[in-house]
Amino acid sequence: MLNGRGNVSVEKIEAVQRAAREVGYQLNAQAQSLRASKSQGVALILPDINAEQYFQLYRGLHQVWQPSLSEPIDLYLTNDLPNLELEILQTLAAKSYQAVVSVSCLNDSQPYYDLLRLSPENVLFAYRQPVGAVCYFSLDYVTAGEETARRALAQQPGHIGIFCERLEFSHSASFTQAIQETCRELSPHTKLTILPAHASEANTVAFDFFRGAIPDLFIVQDSERTRALTQAAWFGSSQSCPPILQLSDNLPASFDGITSYQMDYGRLGTTIASSIRLPKSKEKHRILTNCGFSWNGQYVPPPETEATLNMLILPSPSTDALKKLLPHFYRQTGIKVNLAVYPYDEVFEILSHLHLHPYYDLLRIDMACFPWFAEKALLPLESVSSELPLLLENFSEQIQQHFSMVNGTAWAIPFDASMQLLFYRRDLFEDATIKRMFYEATGKELTLPQSFAQFDEIAAFFSQLHQPENRQRPMGTAVTLGSSGLIATEYLLRYYALGGRLVREGEPVQLEPSLAATALEQYLQQLSIAVNLPGEWWSDAVKQFERGNLAMLIMYLNLFNDVAHTAIAPTIGYAPVPGQLPQLGGGSIGMSRYSKKKKQVEQFFHWLYSDEIARHLVLLGGNSAWSGICHDQNVLNLYPWFNLLNEKGMTGIRESEGSKGEPFNLRQAEIIIGQGVTNAINGIMNVTEAVEYINVRIRNETGA
Repeated sequence: MLNGRGNVSVEKIEAVQRAAREVGYQLNAQAQSLRASKSQGVALILPDINAEQYFQLYRGLHQVWQPSLSEPIDLYLTNDLPNLELEILQTLAAKSYQAVVSVSCLNDSQPYYDLLRLSPENVLFAYRQPVGAVCYFSLDYVTAGEETARRALAQQPGHIGIFCERLEFSHSASFTQAIQETCRELSPHTKLTILPAHASEANTVAFDFFRGAIPDLFIVQDSERTRALTQAAWFGSSQSCPPILQLSDNLPASFDGITSYQMDYGRLGTTIASSIRLPKSKEKHRILTNCGFSWNGQYVPPPETEATLNMLILPSPSTDALKKLLPHFYRQTGIKVNLAVYPYDEVFEILSHLHLHPYYDLLRIDMACFPWFAEKALLPLESVSSELPLLLENFSEQIQQHFSMVNGTAWAIPFDASMQLLFYRRDLFEDATIKRMFYEATGKELTLPQSFAQFDEIAAFFSQLHQPENRQRPMGTAVTLGSSGLIATEYLLRYYALGGRLVREGEPVQLEPSLAATALEQYLQQLSIAVNLPGEWWSDAVKQFERGNLAMLIMYLNLFNDVAHTAIAPTIGYAPVPGQLPQLGGGSIGMSRYSKKKKQVEQFFHWLYSDEIARHLVLLGGNSAWSGICHDQNVLNLYPWFNLLNEKGMTGIRESEGSKGEPFNLRQAEIIIGQGVTNAINGIMNVTEAVEYINVRIRNETGA
């Protein structure tokens, strides 16, 4: 009765749930699986969960396998004790799993095939390859060993210490052997001291490196052993710890003297999970490529006269993230960046009269008005530095066209390019009681809306159930009414979903009257079932969702990522917008035509668009369309909605150019549209009059 199906009445569901709570009953997913007479879920066997490579493996599996919390991942820990692992296999033999994933401490894989009632293709070994293993996945430890050895030898050490896992494990043996062979080839006189250690022994074994001749440099297989080494140096040596080259995940090292070779641990988990989910494309043996060395820039002392850059920018999560990272830029270059943060309308006003503000060096320009201002406000990237246009290779062609190129010239680099998505409370959409209530109210199954008619029906349903202060009974959605530009964006999403366009070949830029009227009628009707917010920006709507007060919210990615850092994060679901045609949003950064600081601007761009800074900007709540971000497992774990960008790319619409590619003032057009919609909201005009009012003004005032 608690299985979430829609064939039981609301009264019975609530009665059973009350009784279950009274007796402390918990749903037994395994019993449900057995009753269904089919295997589901995954068993994951790990040595421990604390090591970053194993934790990220679990997170990668979880990300793909359990997005709706309906397919369990059961975790078993062995502490690298063979007897305990064999006991776990006996336990698994009595259960029903679709697949078993293991980082095994056994020498032979045969117990897995003898004890588990699974085909060999459904037993997947990671990192360590026991004898006879049919399916094996790992990262490229041979290349990691070769590249760390070359990086180490570049410092000409006479003695290298290697701290690794036990050598009977295949990935550790491959890593260590590659280091030895590379050193033997390139520097045969360099002394190597290799100390393998079990995780539980690492803190003790690390002290052995500091008894006698201390190595000039260390190569370390994981960050846990790095931690053990630095502690041993602190407590057991009178000298500072020598430099360390470590294998780590996608995050660069945070301390002087530690350089990370980046291993994409999380991607190993997602690859294994995809292999389970897509058996037709299942691979039996795969070694994934690594990320390589993190950017390990050195401190550059500030020049005698401190350089500064002044940057005009909007308030946003990406701006907040950039503020946090700018001290790193100063430490690297000695250049201080001052951020002048102004609301959208004031930024537009400054850009419109930029000659009065020649003190700005960098301009963040919203993509809606980027084509309009590019030639008026910016220097071409090529004229700043011949290398800057090469940075655009890290963005898709569509993003380049919308955020960088005007009339065939590159003027700026995308900063926080994004698009609209539908965010929703997954816990509500999966709640058995709510699903039954929706069925009784509408005769339909509660599913994610594909059209705005469905969206409005679901929003009305939740708003009718609304109970103030009850997070399980929120309002359906929210509408922001304090800015004409924001009203236009929310209205145009509905207009585009109907097939409408502003720009049509051979016609003036304007709304198509019949579609525009239909979209406006829909927009007006939703006001009675949505929270009407008076704010001039979408931050109020995002806060309402963050507090659990909304069941659904359509929002731009670059304004929503901060919500992933709040308590509501585990319940967030995401999907394409109704109508499948989102508007693109965000903006670009270019150099003001009045600035003379080309060298400093070039340094800023190379810093901002390095892999490490681009990743950190996103991990801190910002947004980026930088290639690779959408495949970064740390990013995907925080913001799983980036998966949609993985699958489809950042596709959408924002009509900021005419039918022949000529710029027109889309920002002004959006203000006019918002004012016309507001006239209809206030009853000053009917729908037909509002559409005609909008079209007349667009033709007369936007330069279209």
